[in-house]
Formats: sequence, structure tokens, C-alpha cells
Amino acid sequence: MSRKCGVCSHPDRADIDSVLIEGGASFRVLAQKYLLSADSLARHRRNHLAQEAEAKGIERGADLLARIRTAEEKLSGYERIAVNLATQGVKQGDFPLVLRALAEARRSAVESRMRLWDLELRIVETREIAVRLEEIERRIGEDQWVR
Repeated sequence: MSRKCGVCSHPDRADIDSVLIEGGASFRVLAQKYLLSADSLARHRRNHLAQEAEAKGIERGADLLARIRTAEEKLSGYERIAVNLATQGVKQGDFPLVLRALAEARRSAVESRMRLWDLELRIVETREIAVRLEEIERRIGEDQWVR
């Protein structure tokens, strides 16, 4: 008969689960804090929280994608405003207005593109972390750690 999971029966299980799903601390730090072994925390996460952790990762990815779409929409809006201002300035012969509108459009576009690149980088980093985590969990399951 297999032993009962030490984390499942721990009085602070909700807090432990939350940290394991969010990824806020290492197994070693959690083990010391809650007087558990790092192995039992890893087993608990793999066997009891895998779906929740995956759902949280998907949720984070969806949040980042939503932020990217919002930034892209804002960028498109700024570009439309700048084009309208520039067009208005050309029609009125107000070339300083045209230059200001184009300068503002360029500045806004550069800032927005930098924000988009930052968000896209976060998505790539999140995917890389997920791949590394899967490899670690696979190795834990196969007990391939060098001791």
C-alpha cells in the first residue's frame, strides 16, 4: 500500500499549493519553510497539481497575448491619429503641425513596438521555462538525478 501524500495532509496545504502553482519559491525553500522534503513537494506538484499548474501557465500566456493585442490596437489608434493630424496639417498648409504629428507618431510607434517586443520575449521565456520544467519533472519521474 502506498503512503499518503505528506503535502495533501499538511495543515498549510492551500498555501503550499498556491506557491507550487504560481512558482514563487524553490522546492528547497518550501521544504524548509513547511518542514517537508523537496522530493515530496515535487511529487505532490507532479501528481496532484499538474493540471492546475498547466492551466495557470495557459492563463498567463493568454494574459500576455491579450496585452499584446491591446498594445497593437493602441499602436494602430496612435498611427491613425497621427496620419489624420498630418493630413489635416497638409490640407491647411500647417507644416509645423505635420512635422509634430509625424514626430509624435514615430515616438509612439517606437515605444509601442518596444513594449510588444518585451511582451513577446516574456512569452518565449515562459515557453522555455515550461519546457525545462517538463524535462525536470520527467527526470524526477525516472529518478535520473545524479546524487
